[in-house]
Amino acid sequence: MKDHEYYEELLPLFTAGSLSELQRVEMKKHLEDCEDCQAELAMWTAVSSEIAQSNAEIQVPADLADKALRKLRAPGPLTAALRQSWQLLRAQARLVQTELWPVSALVMAIGILVGLISKQTVVVYLLSPIVAASALAVVYGPERDPAMELSRSTPTSAWKILFARLSMVSCYNLLLGMLASLALLFIVPVEMLGGIILGWVAPLAFLSALALLISIWWGTGTAISIAYGLWLVQFLPFQVNGVYVVNTHWTSIMTAYKDFWHNPLLLFLLALPLLVGALWSANKPALHLTTTNS
Repeated sequence: MKDHEYYEELLPLFTAGSLSELQRVEMKKHLEDCEDCQAELAMWTAVSSEIAQSNAEIQVPADLADKALRKLRAPGPLTAALRQSWQLLRAQARLVQTELWPVSALVMAIGILVGLISKQTVVVYLLSPIVAASALAVVYGPERDPAMELSRSTPTSAWKILFARLSMVSCYNLLLGMLASLALLFIVPVEMLGGIILGWVAPLAFLSALALLISIWWGTGTAISIAYGLWLVQFLPFQVNGVYVVNTHWTSIMTAYKDFWHNPLLLFLLALPLLVGALWSANKPALHLTTTNS
């Protein structure tokens, strides 16, 4: 025999018509002799009637199903952000100067060839940062971007446009540097590969960010001149007209300057604010000093 609690738990299902035929027959038989269940059944019946009446009063929008399907099929925030980023990169890839890609590759290829022939790894260290700095110096600005005014008229922020361009060009420069470093494995042991890459990647980051910032404020030519000058001065020998300089102050200054370019952590830390400054500067409507003829 089934106890009273069993039938009491089945009352909501009995009211809703969700019991099997056998359970319904047993429930009806139990209700004939149980006044407590009869009273509770009346309560559940009243509740069911109120729910049915409330449901009947609710007006379901005709396009509810379509809206639900559109919401389910809509991409999530991350997917939408990735899709927008990809669209921005594709659009900006067409606006970056087309000659930038083959020229950078050609210069690095010549450098690799010279390095392999002379068996000097310093060639890659010398070329990678200045090639990257030159590329970023021409990636943004009115003098190098005929479509800049059109780009500024779009809803996309100027700093996002600049970030998309520098991301593409920086990845390309890093790829060239990596390929050049791998080519050096013909003349150096594989154990030196990590040191070679670390030797040029930090100067590349700092010099590229500096060249980009200067190009936005003072133009491409100034940026390339300053970047090249700062980078190449470390390779000047300590001699004038064949006579070695004996000034200890000058020697200590040049030694500290060379050590600066061989400090990866410091170079990366300095590159970050320069990059942020360049992105912030991109939102400024006019940054170049201009002269007017009266």
